[in-house]
Amino acid sequence: MNYQNYNIFALKGDSETSDMDVCEQLGLDPSLAGTPAINEAAIQAMQKQNYEGHLKNGIPESEAMAAAVDSATNSRRQVKELIAQQK
Repeated sequence: MNYQNYNIFALKGDSETSDMDVCEQLGLDPSLAGTPAINEAAIQAMQKQNYEGHLKNGIPESEAMAAAVDSATNSRRQVKELIAQQK
């Protein structure tokens, strides 16, 4: 398939990680590949995984959620900046 990759890794210059790789790794809808929407879906999936991981590591629920949200917020900011640089 020949399309532009929009995942955060590709936006940072990684030519090895395709949007389909991200979809497969995170269980995302493959129709997101080749669209900027892949990033929000990936960020949401990672936020959930991070939250659950923090809980498994014994971090209190409120701290686990705060850490997962902070990470997601930082990722959204990075994606926004990287996409702006593409224009």
